[in-house]
Amino acid sequence: MSNKTDIRLWQKLSHVSCRDLPAAVSAFDDLTHPGVITHLRKQWPPDLVAAAITLTIARRKAAKKFVDPGHLFVDPIGVEQATGIEVARYKARRFAEIGADRIIDLCCGIGGDAMALAGIADMMLIETDPGRAWMARHNVETAGGRRPAVAVADVTTLRISDTPFHIDPERRTVHGRRRHGFEDSRPGGAFIRSLIDQAPDGAVKLSPGVDLENLPAGEVEIIGQRSGLVQAVLWTGRLSHDDGLRTATRLPDEVSFSDHPDQPIPLAEPGRYLLAVDPAVERAGLIGALCRHLNLPAIHPFLGLLTTDTLPDTPWLTPYACLDTMPWHEKKVRAWLRSHDGGEAIVKTRDKTVDPDIISKRLRGIGSCVYTLFILRMDRKVRVWITQRI
Repeated sequence: MSNKTDIRLWQKLSHVSCRDLPAAVSAFDDLTHPGVITHLRKQWPPDLVAAAITLTIARRKAAKKFVDPGHLFVDPIGVEQATGIEVARYKARRFAEIGADRIIDLCCGIGGDAMALAGIADMMLIETDPGRAWMARHNVETAGGRRPAVAVADVTTLRISDTPFHIDPERRTVHGRRRHGFEDSRPGGAFIRSLIDQAPDGAVKLSPGVDLENLPAGEVEIIGQRSGLVQAVLWTGRLSHDDGLRTATRLPDEVSFSDHPDQPIPLAEPGRYLLAVDPAVERAGLIGALCRHLNLPAIHPFLGLLTTDTLPDTPWLTPYACLDTMPWHEKKVRAWLRSHDGGEAIVKTRDKTVDPDIISKRLRGIGSCVYTLFILRMDRKVRVWITQRI
């Protein structure tokens, strides 16, 4: 069932007469088994069974993003595109800082951001798809936020005046392929620029892989969550701390590093330690700024690795002790690992110098020591640094 499915099916599932159906579906692990579907269809109509199965699959996916997804109405694609509650609450605090008491959430989807924003302000939700609009209203109310106003409309036909806004442009083609370009989203860059002219205080949700050049004026924040990057946000107007600023943020630690991008990166030969730069800092173009802040050099301008002989106290670097280095020859490296009680070999590389998964499997030994191997191309030669994470 897609997000374009008849909204009446979602409404029926929420009705008291059908509330037992989602619970019955969730009792089964394999929802694709013909026997499960046959069993459920003996008690409920086929279209409702299909809707309940889709809902259950989506709720299971939503468990990675939301605290109590069992009460949410969601579809699988909507969950994939939605902001998780941890990130949404973090973003909502920016709106609280400027005292926003009314916020418009454009292209609101299933209401991932709106669930957090409704905790601080009155909400107007705009969504082109009636099913998603209904889900967003239900989810915001379920989350305990203020009851939102909801409109099913094409956002490009609206005038927003000067109300603070959040917008999550569609970044998929009609065939489901992801688009990272700012101009290629729907609505596109031209509309978003005009929107910012109408309502300067805005948050534009972007892919973390978006081209950071040629965006409208404002602050760009790259948000990382645990080990991955989850989204970029263009903050404009009063929501921006400074035009041209870049910010790297990591959750759930809630640590941020802000500066202006593309500062010179000092270089040096690898020392006692290699220091891997946090992905959010690197994606934000802040390696040079971090080098200046910590008074540390990098080993190469584009590898995301700093070096030092004395470990710094910072959350933005992961340290590795350098044990040895040599030209990359798989047999010689395997022999080194074997002679040093090597077990798991974690391979890190750049620009497809090697296939890390394949090499890691080939180098895995029977020993007890875990080693991290940086296999890098420098000065047209491939070298390996054998390290251990500290």
